[in-house]
Amino acid sequence: MKTDIQTKLKTLFDEKIKNRKAMFIPIAGVAAFMLVGYAGVDHEKPEIVSSHIQIPYGEKFDTDAIDVVDNHDSRSELLVEADDDSLDVKQLGTYQVEVRATDQFNNTDVKTIQVDVVDEEAPKLKMLGANDGYYIEVPVYGSQDLSSYIKAVDNVDGDVTPFIESDKQLDTSKQGTQTINVSVSDNSGNTTEEAFKFFIADMQAPEITLKSGSDITVDYGSEFKWQDYVSISDNLDTNIEPKVEETIDTKQLNQQKEMTIIATDGAGNSSKVTLNATVKDITGPNIVLSTNKVSVDKGSNVDLKSYIASAVDNLDGDMKDKISFNTIDTSTTGVKTVTYTGVDSAGNKSEVQLQVEVTFSGERIVNTGLSKTGCPYVWGSTGPNSFDCSGFTQWVYRQNGIYIPRTSSEQKAAAKKVVSLSELEVGDILWRSGHVGIYIGNGQYVHAPHTGDVVKVSSGVGKFTCGLRYQ
Repeated sequence: MKTDIQTKLKTLFDEKIKNRKAMFIPIAGVAAFMLVGYAGVDHEKPEIVSSHIQIPYGEKFDTDAIDVVDNHDSRSELLVEADDDSLDVKQLGTYQVEVRATDQFNNTDVKTIQVDVVDEEAPKLKMLGANDGYYIEVPVYGSQDLSSYIKAVDNVDGDVTPFIESDKQLDTSKQGTQTINVSVSDNSGNTTEEAFKFFIADMQAPEITLKSGSDITVDYGSEFKWQDYVSISDNLDTNIEPKVEETIDTKQLNQQKEMTIIATDGAGNSSKVTLNATVKDITGPNIVLSTNKVSVDKGSNVDLKSYIASAVDNLDGDMKDKISFNTIDTSTTGVKTVTYTGVDSAGNKSEVQLQVEVTFSGERIVNTGLSKTGCPYVWGSTGPNSFDCSGFTQWVYRQNGIYIPRTSSEQKAAAKKVVSLSELEVGDILWRSGHVGIYIGNGQYVHAPHTGDVVKVSSGVGKFTCGLRYQ
C-alpha cells in the first residue's frame, strides 16, 4: 500500500509541477498535504482474541464466532478466514484451526485456535406406529417392552432406544391407563425426560378357525351346528356364542347356502368367516345293538340277528332287515367278532361290532356227569352205561366237545393247566395217582369210585393232589 501512495505522489508531481509550472505554489501545498496524510496510514494489525470456541455437532463452522478486534476497523470490516480442512463437524472432538484476520490496510494477524465439536442436543423420544394421540394404545397381554411403543433417536448416537429407562414396568395384564416416566441419555450426557400415558385395552378380535375349509357339507336331516365346522378362541373371553347369518333347511337335499359366522368378544372386537354349505346325505344307517358283548357256551347256536335293536337311516328310514353280518364258529372257545354292516341308497356305509365270547361251561360238564349217577363201576369201561374212573371223565368231557386221553396219567399230561385245590373251578377234573373225578363245587365231586360201587357224588376234595383244566 505504501508503494502505491508513492507512485501516485510522483505522478501528481510530474503533472502539476513539471508540466504546469504556473501552478507551482498550489500544487506544492497539495503535495505537502498528501505527505502528511501518508504519515497517518494504519500500520497496526488486528488482534484475534479467541483462543478456544465450541460449535454444535453437524453445524457449519462460522468465522463470525471468532472474536477479533482492530484499532481502526470494525468487526464487520475485517476479513476473517480460517483453514478448516482438518475440521470435521460430523465427528465430536478437538481440532486446531488456523485463523487469519486482515484489516482494510492489509494488516494481518494469524493465530491457531482450538475448536471443539460438541454434542449439546438431547435424544428425541417419539411414539411408534399409529400412536399419534394423547395415549399409546396397547393390546391387553401385549408386549411389556417399552421399545415396542417408544423410539429414542439422537443426533449423534443414532438409535438409543435400548438405553431407555423408566420408573416402572408396563403391565399389560391389566386393562386401563398407566403413566410411565421415561428418560434416555446419549453418550455426551444429554438427557431427555418425558411422561407417557399408556391405554391397555382388548383390541384383539376373536380368532375363527375353519375345521375343514370354507366349503362344507351338511348332513341331510341333521341340525346345523357351527361347532362342527369352526372353532372360536379369544385372548380374554371364553365360550363366545357367534351370530350365524342365514339358515339352511337340512331336509332339502342339495340345497346350497352362503352362511356367515360372526364372533364378537366382550370388548366389541369382531371377526367373521363365510361358509359355503351344501345339504347332502353323508351318513350311513344308525345301527344300534342291544349289547356289544355276549357270552355263549361252546357248541351252542347263537341267533346273531336278535342282537340288532334298530337300524335307521336319515334318508332311507328303517333298514333293520337290510343289515348284514358274518357268522361265527362256536365249536372252539375264544372271543369272536361279529360285524353288522348297513349301506344306504346313497352308498353310505356304517358298521358296528358285537364281541361274542365262546366259553367252556363247567356247569354243563357237571350236569352231564350227574346224569350218569347210579351207573355201575366196571374196570376198563368208558360208558355210556358203565364206567371206570378215567373212562367216566373221558366220556363226560367228550359229550361237551372236549377230547381227553383215556387213562388218568395221560389226562394229567394233556391238561392245559394244572391248578391247586384252592384254585378249583366247577367242571375241573380232580386228580390223584390212580383216580380222577369231576369237581361240582362246595367241596364235592362226581366220580366212578371202584369195583362194586356206582357213579356218585362224594365229599372231601382234599384226597386229591390237584385239578386239571383243558380250556
